Amino acid sequence: MKKNIKSNIVIFTVCLASMANLPAIAQQSKTNSLLGTTDIPAYIQEVPMLPATLEEASFRAYGSDYLQPDHQSMDNFYKPAEDKIRLVQQRYEDYCKEKYGNAAPDMEAMKQDINRNPIVKGMGGVDAVQGMSREQAKEAATQAADQYIADPFAANGINSPGMTALYQKMMSDPAYARRFEKMSEQERMAELRKYMANDPTVANTPERAQQASRQMDHRDKVTNSMEINQKLTEMSREMYTVVNEYGERLQAIDNQPGNHAEIDADFNRKYNDLPEIIAGEAGRQKDPELEKKLRTETAARHREFAAACLKKYIPLLDELKAQYVRIADSYMQFIAANGHRVNGDPAGLYDGTNTELALANFESSLLGSGLDIIRQARQLTRNTATWEQNYQEVMRSYGRNN
Repeated sequence: MKKNIKSNIVIFTVCLASMANLPAIAQQSKTNSLLGTTDIPAYIQEVPMLPATLEEASFRAYGSDYLQPDHQSMDNFYKPAEDKIRLVQQRYEDYCKEKYGNAAPDMEAMKQDINRNPIVKGMGGVDAVQGMSREQAKEAATQAADQYIADPFAANGINSPGMTALYQKMMSDPAYARRFEKMSEQERMAELRKYMANDPTVANTPERAQQASRQMDHRDKVTNSMEINQKLTEMSREMYTVVNEYGERLQAIDNQPGNHAEIDADFNRKYNDLPEIIAGEAGRQKDPELEKKLRTETAARHREFAAACLKKYIPLLDELKAQYVRIADSYMQFIAANGHRVNGDPAGLYDGTNTELALANFESSLLGSGLDIIRQARQLTRNTATWEQNYQEVMRSYGRNN
């Protein structure tokens, strides 16, 4: 845990060295947070999937007449579900824009807030940090972080063995840290006074205790931020793995023996070997009967392979949806259990402890997995329908009854 805290602190302070413009942060909105209020798994679960047959795929892609295709047919089927998800995503965008993106900060006040950070303070302040190279800033931040982690109260001018002992207890005993986190303000102050009982008189004052309490609050925000961001990283990595595995399995289906590329290559070889005849003014040309037979057989092979692929696409896409739903369920359980630890104060963006914005973006991206399912369904439907349309056109042009 200490290593992770140090790493995150160093990363944050080094970033300050390259800041050309400080970000615009809005005043905290009174609007209740959207986090955890959307049944994300349900939105993913109800998205429309693949057709069961090539004929259904053709109807979904082109309408009832492939000779005069309805180019709105696919939208008519999939777009209502897309619009439903995008409408919810827009709520997240509007919420974040209202709370975090509309008001410019007082730049001097923001600089003072950052300078109160003990790590930045230990490095000489914002102005000093911005004058450092990235290597210099990293070295200075590492030293300041070591000092801060060893005794965060000394970094704020507090000489209290009791406060340091309490801090070390929280860092080494996660169960105690969780109990402390759930205490009321009065209970925390009582706990602090117990640890500070043997401190020098100068340290054991109400003002010092309140300052220590604020320091503990900041420590909680840092810890919560790291653990929440770690969870988001784990789930994002899991999503990435799921998508990659899906892509590999999809490619394996498309590239299996007898695929469309092999069928076309076989057609070209056989077409080149067809005998030629003299057809009056048209001159030499491939034997029309043999060409017709080759083209209809090839169209049928493409159609057969597309149908075989569709049978494999269906469970593959169903599995991708199930994985997305599983990850979304896991997230919903996490946010239900940890919602009280979320920092929605825009000022937390100054020191990296705000987690609401990242969580809101992640919830929106989870909803986006439903859109990904629809994108995949659209593409696979179009791909398979193309070969049904191709077969019908070939049979119309070269059919045996012509």
